[in-house]
This record gives sequence, structure tokens and C-alpha cells, in this order.
Amino acid sequence: MVLDSSDLQQRRKAKSIKPTKRRITNGTTSTIRRKRTSYPNKEEPNRAAFIATLLFAAIFIPLVFVTNRLLGKGSGNNSANISSVKRDNRFLRNWKPKSNNAADINLQIPSVEELDAEHRAKQRELKYHSLYQPKFDEAELGYDIYNCPHTPPVDYPKAWKTTEVLGNWHPKDVTTLPPAHRDIYQGLCVFDYQTQYKTALNYRNSEKPFVIQNDPKVTSVANRWEDDPELLHRVLGDEKEFRTERSPDNLFMWYRLKGKHAAVPEGYHKPLNDEVEMTFGEWLEHALEKDGNALGDKDMIAKSNTLKERRLSLLMNKREEHDDDPLGDDEEGGKHDEDSEEAKQEKYFYFRINADLKSAREESPSKFVYDELTFLDPRKRKDSEFYIVDPKGERGINCRFGMRGVTAANHFDMSRNTIALLGGERRYVLSSPSQCNKMALYPKGHPSVRHSSLDWSNPVEWDDHPEFKEALINEVVLRAGDVLYLPTNWFHYIVNLSLNYQCNARSGISHETTHFIKDCGFDMHI
Repeated sequence: MVLDSSDLQQRRKAKSIKPTKRRITNGTTSTIRRKRTSYPNKEEPNRAAFIATLLFAAIFIPLVFVTNRLLGKGSGNNSANISSVKRDNRFLRNWKPKSNNAADINLQIPSVEELDAEHRAKQRELKYHSLYQPKFDEAELGYDIYNCPHTPPVDYPKAWKTTEVLGNWHPKDVTTLPPAHRDIYQGLCVFDYQTQYKTALNYRNSEKPFVIQNDPKVTSVANRWEDDPELLHRVLGDEKEFRTERSPDNLFMWYRLKGKHAAVPEGYHKPLNDEVEMTFGEWLEHALEKDGNALGDKDMIAKSNTLKERRLSLLMNKREEHDDDPLGDDEEGGKHDEDSEEAKQEKYFYFRINADLKSAREESPSKFVYDELTFLDPRKRKDSEFYIVDPKGERGINCRFGMRGVTAANHFDMSRNTIALLGGERRYVLSSPSQCNKMALYPKGHPSVRHSSLDWSNPVEWDDHPEFKEALINEVVLRAGDVLYLPTNWFHYIVNLSLNYQCNARSGISHETTHFIKDCGFDMHI
């Protein structure tokens, strides 16, 4: 039999659908045709994979971008990244890790600015220790100055003869350049405020001198004043004038002539230093010039020249505005510095700010000083209780900004003294009140009472006072952030080793050494 195409097609259809027999409960069977299984379209698996890929990309790519931004990596060129460091660091600065420990809740991540300040402070510390090194160790002193006994040793602090200490380092030799260094006849203990507080407190209560470091309240001010030289300039300015001591010689001797027209005592030679009115800007100009010339630092000299140009420009404008008001004594009796510019370059200037609580109640330099130096503010006992022993005996905060070479003659003060160095370096030569009879002091009633009558930098004068050669002294070099505690009646001779900022506060009187002072012919009411 011949099959045509239509027959073949019908047979294929019949084979594709096979009958299925199923037994029915009544014993009969029924034939059911099974339906062809239906499969999804082959393109559907590809579509699902594509959608999954899009979702993954939509989540992953933004996540990578945000992560890079948080870590400061970003995209683009390096200069763009560097310019956005401060903006990006706000995430790091405010980020805090998750923790169940309550003590960790306030953990702060230091900012880039804070890390930079810490680095600069560390560099200054390394430079200081490379230039000024204690000459004697624990074996020779009997104690380690950086790990002193809990209570002061019997012979504390160690001291040496004046001829040995001053002969080792002449007072007028103020510039030390690496790799050279100075051997320091240091007998004073140095305490860490955060780890040796109780030991330092024992020495303070025993009325013994010492240095304390690493107090955040102090170091924060020192870092701020050193890292931003313009801070004080912005606050104190180029207009307001302050009492400033001036001398053609580097030695400054305190004196007081009672009464405006008081006669000079017979045989008395008035010190070369006097007082003028000067702005902070002008003092900074001269101090930078001294440092720049000594160190060969062109940047300092350029800064000094810029300040000079600004000062002269302001002075010219002032003269044009007040042609009928010549320079000279002002209405309040202050004396202006009328020296020529050439003469000023040869002189030394000692800038002063005397802050008191009354003036600090309103906007003024006094308020700025008290706001900055909370550790010397008797009203803020939480900050100042270590440094201001007797708040009722406080006498204000006295700041003395010195330039390289300025030297304050040896003397003693009849009160406790807390001395904070907030910039630069100073050398303090100290002596116990027990050495009073060997200090060649001006007597009671003299204009320079309580001060040595001889020049410590002139060995020729030592021969006139042989007892001075036998006096026992020691020394310490303070750097920014150091605080020196000086008990009542302790002698101190000060040498400024660079442009520096020092502020001190007195807080009452102790009487452990009164008998030494009386033996010298003084009483405690001078």
C-alpha cells in the first residue's frame, strides 16, 4: 500500500500520543491520553542571570565607592586626593567602634591636624634632648632624675660650686648648634604629670623644687602657641602697647626708686635697662631677628623684615593722622621707644604682660591669659589645684616673653612660684636659700634689694666676692610644656636661649627657709 504524505503525518501524530490504561474500581479499564509536558522558554534562564548580575552591580559598586571615600583613597589624580584630605577625615574623626564597654564609648580618633601637632612636638623633644644632656647619672647623683624616690632624698637637690657650673657653660654663650651639645649640671627631678603625680605632690608639699611635664592642660597651650606663631600676634596685635624692658646689654637687673624724683643712693649705679611702651608685633620682630641671625635662618629674618615693614607703615599712617601729636611720652605717662632702627637692632627687649583677675572679667589681654592658662587660674581649682597651692595668696599671672640672650640677674622671691614655659627654651640656674650668705646680695633698702650685686657672666667680679665661688648651684633647661615649681626664697638666675614665652604665678608663702633669709639681713615683709 502506498502512503501519501498526509497519511505519514497522521501516523506520526498517533505515535506521539500514547494511550495509557488505568484500572477503574469496577474492573473495567479506561484509556486516557497523556498530555505532552510543557517546558519553559529556553531564554528565561538567561534573563534571570542577567537580572541577578544587575542587582549585584547595583549593590557592590556603590559599596566599593563609599569604602574608598571613607579610607581617603577616592578616585582621580593624587592632587585631588590630597586636596580633599581634610574633608574626608571628618568621617574618621567622628567614627567610633562598636563596643559594649562603657569606657570606650567616648573614644576619639585624632585628626590629621592633631597628629601633625604631635609629630612637631616630638621633633622638638628630640632636638632638645640632643642639645641638652644631664651630665650625671643615678650612680653619681644617688637618684635617677627621671625616676626619683617617692620622697625627696636628704641632700636633694644635688648642687655644685658656681665656678664649676658657670665655668662649664658661660652664661653669655646662648646658641648651641648640633652636633654640639651641652652637659647640664642638673639635680632637679623631672616628673610625668600623668604617671608620677603623687610623687611630684610629695616634693611640692615638702617645698622642694622640681620640673613636671606632660600635663595636657599645659602642653596643649605650648603646642598651640608654638605651632601657630600668629596666634599671640592676632590677639595682642600691632596697636596696643605693653610695658617692655629695654637694654643695650643682655643683663637685666630689677630696681625700684621710690618716688618719681627719688635721689640715687650714694655709690649706686643704676642698671642699664629701662622701660618703654612696645607692641607685641614690634617685640616679635626684634626677637625673630635675633634668632634668625644666630641660627642663620633666612625664613626668620624674612618674617622679621615683613613685620618691620608693617610696623613702619602703620607708624607712617599714624603720624599722618596726628601731625600735631609728636612721638614721646603718651597721655598715661608711658615712654615710647625713640631709638633709631639701627639702634634697636643692637638692643635687647623683655616683653611683659601682667594679668590680674579684675581685668580678666572683660575682653582684654588679661582675660586671654586666664582663659588660656586655666592651670594658673585660682578660680578653676580642678585645673589649678596642683600649681596654685594657696589660692588666697595668688598675685595674678605674670608673663615674660624673652629673646635670645636676655638674662635676668640672680635673685630670690618671697613666695612660691610656679613657672610655665610655653614656647622656646630657658636656662634656670638655681640655688637653695641656705646659700644666701654667699650670693653677694644688695642689702635691704637698696633699689635692687634681693638681687646679686655682681655679674655672674663676668669672672673678674667673682674675685671681689670669694664667698660666691663657694656657693652651691644647679641648673635645668626648660622647654615648651615644662613647669618649674620653685619654693619660697629659692634663688634663680635666668638665661633666655631663644625666643620664648614664659608665664608664672605666685601662691602664698612657706616658712621652711625663713631663718636663712633672716641670717642674710632680710625679713619676710620686704
